[in-house]
Amino acid sequence: MATMAVVAAGLLGCNDLENCGSTAVDITRTDGGLYRCVTSEDCPRTSRVSVCVTDVSSERECVRCEETHCVRLIPEACQ
Repeated sequence: MATMAVVAAGLLGCNDLENCGSTAVDITRTDGGLYRCVTSEDCPRTSRVSVCVTDVSSERECVRCEETHCVRLIPEACQ
């Protein structure tokens, strides 16, 4: 039953998480500078924010290292 819901959502252009993409926002220091990184694990985050593990939009906010600076990926709901 759950599998059919996933397939149906995929056919409608929205994934099973009702997430249709994400917005990348630079993570800045208090002085306005960017946080630099080598890996996503280098990026600051709160206990509720995880490290992004794939390039696919997740259902929750996560952080990753993009071109040597940290960004937060904020999921966008399908409309």
